[in-house]
Amino acid sequence: MVVELPENHWIGKVVKELEARDDEKIVFSTAKTPSGPIHVGVGRELVYCDVFEKILRERGRKTEFLFFVDDFDSLKNFPPNIPKDFSTHKEFLGRPMYMVPCPYNHCESWGVHYAQELINTFPEFGLHPKIVWSSKLYQTVEMKNIIRLALNKVEKLRKIMVEVVGPTLQPQQLEKFREDMKEWFPCLVVCQNCGKLKPTKVLGWEPSTDTLTYECTECGFKGEVKVKDWPVKLRWRIDWPAKWAIFKVSCEPAGKDHCVKGGAYDTGEKIVEEVFGWKGPYRIPYEWVLLGEKAMKTHKGISFTFSEWLAVAPPEVYRYLVLREEPRKHISFAPERLLQLIDEFEKTEKIYFGLEKPSNQIEELNTKVVYPLSMPYQTPKTIPVRLPYRFAIVIAQLIPLLGREKVLEKCFTILKRLYKKEKLELDEISAVEERLKMAEYWVKHYAPEELKINISETIPKEVKNRLSEKQKEALKIMLKKLEEKDWDEESLQYEIFEVGKKLGIGSKIFEAFYLIFLGKKFGPRLAPFLLSLEKDFVLQRLKEAVK
Repeated sequence: MVVELPENHWIGKVVKELEARDDEKIVFSTAKTPSGPIHVGVGRELVYCDVFEKILRERGRKTEFLFFVDDFDSLKNFPPNIPKDFSTHKEFLGRPMYMVPCPYNHCESWGVHYAQELINTFPEFGLHPKIVWSSKLYQTVEMKNIIRLALNKVEKLRKIMVEVVGPTLQPQQLEKFREDMKEWFPCLVVCQNCGKLKPTKVLGWEPSTDTLTYECTECGFKGEVKVKDWPVKLRWRIDWPAKWAIFKVSCEPAGKDHCVKGGAYDTGEKIVEEVFGWKGPYRIPYEWVLLGEKAMKTHKGISFTFSEWLAVAPPEVYRYLVLREEPRKHISFAPERLLQLIDEFEKTEKIYFGLEKPSNQIEELNTKVVYPLSMPYQTPKTIPVRLPYRFAIVIAQLIPLLGREKVLEKCFTILKRLYKKEKLELDEISAVEERLKMAEYWVKHYAPEELKINISETIPKEVKNRLSEKQKEALKIMLKKLEEKDWDEESLQYEIFEVGKKLGIGSKIFEAFYLIFLGKKFGPRLAPFLLSLEKDFVLQRLKEAVK
């Protein structure tokens, strides 16, 4: 995966700055709280870490890529669509996710269930981080010791919190924040009575006996525990730099909400340097991936998951989506607009292999840098044989009409012609079948109405009556042209347009075709649709229309 990295491309700039670090090993890290189905937004940092780690490893640096599953975080609420009987168990809210049962009784905990859904997709996206479960990390000697260090340096931590967060607050808020900080401790304790984490408040720390005293504001229980024996968790703003220090993290991308002035990254950098003794990571702030116009939220169920992505599109298209934009630009993804994204990716692939020319410098740069890095593994030496997605969504809808075997046969014929091949390899045949499955799934769940196909057995009388004389004349001309020879997609599309133009009806010619085949004025791109049907069927339908 050797890639030319121009210095004017953002990936090249980041690599240069990471190479300048004198770390013995460049460690990348990212994390996610498994509070529900994990959305593709987190993939921005996962793909960044994967790409930079691979590039630096190829350049001779020692590297490591960590993915923290924050299953020690408390469960705030139940996302939509979990089993109804499970959602009645309000006693689970506030507990650490590794202490909440799996809502589907599939595995050992809530945290494992939702994290594993994501982790299982990693190989297909080319991601191979070391998985660090926070619940297990917090049982280690290293983490117990860093909890004690944080407790012993509580005054220093309080001072840093006021220094960094204070300037972002209004005077009244600041006064309250200062008061709260006087009794603030850097950790939380799992309540011995109700098992909850979030509502507990540490009251005191006695290092000589390793003892924390605490109160649970949920159930009112007061107790004391030893750090070495009991689940104790650092608060979020302390937990993050603690992990950086333990694993000597060199780089961690983070969402814009954590990178604002006075945010978690600011406090983390100061804490890791002044309390935990590590210089801190290189920061890559990034904008969110939006689902349409909405910010995705795992715990609210506003989500499009990685497994859902694999049901509709190849993993390299997702990596391309992430890498083509600079981190500070937001990405808006809508499943119903997937076609445009795949069109762009397929065009980029053709440019990379010299089958098309870039139309501008950005396209040329994307092709050189982004395309090879989009590949989950090795960049192919020759252009992959891909059934065009637009054709796939049309032909997949004809399976009920033509049968699966006939549809596959048509797909194989198209590919042999497109790629000038006498015979398809086994992996190319299976890729066609996989793409048809994706197309079927996308049509069923996300396709806009204009791309859905439902061909009637005959032309309804009312449809024939809606055709103007000019439209019938256009169909008659096209019937003759289709009888005379076989057409390819581009020349047929152009010819239909030209006939409509010469008769003075413009796009009304397309409307006529859609009416007689689909019974509506719109549909998928016409030429590939017509070519996906049996030629005799198309000719017969046109003859019926112009009687």
